[in-house]
Amino acid sequence: MIKRVLIFFMLVFLFPVSIFSQTGAAAVRDYVGVINQTYHPDIVSYLQKWKAVYTRQGQTNAARGIDIILSGAFGSGFLYNDARGNFYVITNNHVVAHAHTLSITFERSDGTTRKIENLSIIATDVETDLAILALPAGERPLVNRGLAFASRNVQEGEDVFSAGFPGLGRTPIWQFSRGMVSNANVRFPKSIDDETMMGPYIQHTSQIDAGNSGGPLLIAQTNAPGGFAVVGINTLQGINRQSANYAIPSNKIQEFINSSLNPRPATFRAALDARLEQFVTGFSSNKAAYPHIAEFLSVVCVGENAEWATDELDRRGSQSVKRAFLRTFTESIVDAMALAVAWSIESDLRTSSGALNVALKDVTGEGEQYTVVFSINNRDVESVWIREYGNWRIKTFGTIATGNAAERVVQTQAQRDRAARRANDPMGIQNDGHIEIGFSTLFDSVPAAFYASFGIASWGGINFYYGGEYFMNMGAYLGYAIPIPLEKIGLSPYFRIGVSITSFEPESSLDRIIEAGLLFGGGMKIFFAAVPNLYGNLGVQYVLTIDQKTSDRSNAFEFAMMLTVGYSF
Repeated sequence: MIKRVLIFFMLVFLFPVSIFSQTGAAAVRDYVGVINQTYHPDIVSYLQKWKAVYTRQGQTNAARGIDIILSGAFGSGFLYNDARGNFYVITNNHVVAHAHTLSITFERSDGTTRKIENLSIIATDVETDLAILALPAGERPLVNRGLAFASRNVQEGEDVFSAGFPGLGRTPIWQFSRGMVSNANVRFPKSIDDETMMGPYIQHTSQIDAGNSGGPLLIAQTNAPGGFAVVGINTLQGINRQSANYAIPSNKIQEFINSSLNPRPATFRAALDARLEQFVTGFSSNKAAYPHIAEFLSVVCVGENAEWATDELDRRGSQSVKRAFLRTFTESIVDAMALAVAWSIESDLRTSSGALNVALKDVTGEGEQYTVVFSINNRDVESVWIREYGNWRIKTFGTIATGNAAERVVQTQAQRDRAARRANDPMGIQNDGHIEIGFSTLFDSVPAAFYASFGIASWGGINFYYGGEYFMNMGAYLGYAIPIPLEKIGLSPYFRIGVSITSFEPESSLDRIIEAGLLFGGGMKIFFAAVPNLYGNLGVQYVLTIDQKTSDRSNAFEFAMMLTVGYSF
């Protein structure tokens, strides 16, 4: 269902058109580039499978939509260099949040381009929406310096300029626009449902469009490189507002750059502890937990588990979860897949519709990778956290988000209980069922008969006696067993009651008689530690006939004893 609906979304949402006027300072173009990202190889492989299906079905537009997704998202970024002359690219976190590889392309007004591949992410900050990237060793841009930061704060009413590469369709095109500051220091809530305040931001009227994210907000400064200085990074646009655009101020950017280029390993563990506290706190209500879990997943975790988790969500997810997936897909395919992975984790953790009781139990490791054990609804769940792009994120979680589909096991609570029981009961005394065969005797009536039994747990089953063509019996019973594990053997006395149907030929008659009765039985099973799940059984059974057809009881069923070998599972 999800894949069919995605066709519609790809056709409607993947072909935006931005119409704008292009003016501006050609010199700034050398400092601002288009950032392109590619997705994790496992996500690419999964999407290519979709494309193959659409191609076979003749859905060419849907297949083209996959090509568009695979071409990767893009945004803007600008050059910065430190005191030693090292070049970096500053942009928004959301421009690079899902990247497996990154490149930046600079384009001069004469059409000359310079593309630099394999940028590395030094650090990102989700809260401030900032990221800093490093150019590969030996790579140089078109200029000898990066943009400078303004030495003062902007004032309301002051002219500002935005620079970047918004998209015309799916093609990023240079845009330099002029506006003014309408609010130099604005804060606002995250959303209608979340009163957490965001900011401060610079609100301005300079035109920005999709693709401008990560580009600089500038003021004219003749002594600065390119004739302009950075006062902010364009990052947000007001919905249902006219010319209400928002930029992160330069003082926040400079603080982020300084902390990113001068990391203190001693603080890594403190940052992990803070992230773990946020993670645990987010489970404090009965609401769906997967949106919260998704915020902590690493790029590698989403990539390695996306295909399996998305297919599982399509197969087992509720309609509300599928709608959330599709809504997110229209904005970000990787965010949607992160929701799917997070949903699969939550599905494994929940034992019912109640709250997830999560507590931190143990943290071990060093450097940039730690093993973290949580107690979740009284079950220990192990996870691996890595420092990815300067943030602590989940690499693996429990038996679900392991990155290995062949080893992944989706377990219900009943399955987990059974696995725990088997670990504590290697002989198999407490089991989900049994099958046994052996010898039985009805003494003088049928001296030797074949006996077989199949049971479900300890509470019921069926049994069968066969004494040749002159005698057969089938019974259905309810029962109860008492497991008694000892050091090297296990005992399991049991009791049964049920109904019985006997078909036999009395010696005084050639006519076959069928009689119904009540069965009563019991016995003892003996398990051996040396041979787990295999047991011997000595039992007795008595049938009280309630529909007697003859007074000749030869070959009838009254009292039996059986000696069998069984296997529990």
